[in-house]
Amino acid sequence: MPSESKRVCVTGIGAVSPFGRDAESFWRGLTSGTSAVAAIASFDASDLACRVAGEVHDYAPREDMDPEAAAAMGRRSLFAADAAIQALIQSELPINSETVTSIGVAIGSELPASVATTAADIARTVSAGGPVSHLTNAAASGLMAIGEAAEWIRREDCAVAVAGGTDTPITREWIEHYDAAGMLTHANADPERAIKPYDATRDGFALAEGAAMLVLEDEDLAIRRGATILAYLDGYGSTFNRSAVAHAAPNPIDAGRAMQAALMKWDVTLQGEIDVIFGSAGGGAIDAIEGQAIGRVWGPNKDRLWVTAIRAALGHTLGASSAFSAIAAIFCLQSGLIPPTLNLTQQDPACGELEVVTDEVRRLHGTKALVNGFGIGHNASIVISRP
Repeated sequence: MPSESKRVCVTGIGAVSPFGRDAESFWRGLTSGTSAVAAIASFDASDLACRVAGEVHDYAPREDMDPEAAAAMGRRSLFAADAAIQALIQSELPINSETVTSIGVAIGSELPASVATTAADIARTVSAGGPVSHLTNAAASGLMAIGEAAEWIRREDCAVAVAGGTDTPITREWIEHYDAAGMLTHANADPERAIKPYDATRDGFALAEGAAMLVLEDEDLAIRRGATILAYLDGYGSTFNRSAVAHAAPNPIDAGRAMQAALMKWDVTLQGEIDVIFGSAGGGAIDAIEGQAIGRVWGPNKDRLWVTAIRAALGHTLGASSAFSAIAAIFCLQSGLIPPTLNLTQQDPACGELEVVTDEVRRLHGTKALVNGFGIGHNASIVISRP
């Protein structure tokens, strides 16, 4: 029977991002105070209204991947496989005939899956024989994959899960698609300052590509095998934006319900325990909705916590974005450093007068972070704590 006291921990992380080919490069980029958003270099974008993005340059598959398997994968799956292998190496999980049947795989992406889903590609790459799921729930996808994989472990559907998000939207087709929806920035003259989360002058986000993956484990298993526990997942909540209109935009009520569910699931008190929120803000309409949702949940206590958002530094990696925020939160809790929200100079009062970390890294003295992933229709939040 599933145990209500069973804890899920993180024992490995991996990333492929515009900052580099591993999680450490991603974290160094976030704490450097610079942005990876630049003029698009992979194709001629001179006729596009949005000509900036966060690209992964000169990527080649890992040398330790089977060449035939790598050749059969698309760019999105290659990124995810790379990040998953990094995370498994760090976890030091033995991969053998006795363990593979207890490994699950959960992947989130916003862009439609091909005939073979990325989750299936990763399961084959690591020989996972547990549950496999590919979620396509907008910007919430990566965080929902992590949260649902944690629930698998709590239910004892598997003992280990590889979970996270991946997307590769830097194509003419997808840039035109998101620009037609009015979502992308047109601040092409100064790419590093193009994305302005929570700022009154924000005009949209810039797309980015990459993958962020975690290895999750039953705490008892991790302890028995002597694994290094990087963090705990202490709460997960997801909600849907209630509306009769297709593709309904996020709203403060339903976004707030996701945060409340994550906070309350494993007895995290609303006002006292969360020290920092890694926001979903990316320089668009979601910024004000998220700020208002935080205000609804915390009320007058919102000035007791810091808020930061990493999309100005990374770009918007769609389904991978919230998984990248989860990795950033883990690094933050380990190091005691909160990366800044770049380019915020004129905070929009509509964003709820949050205490946003700006300009430079801020020192964190707490032990718990909340991570948000809000998108069109879907909302997700998780609580991460330091061991």
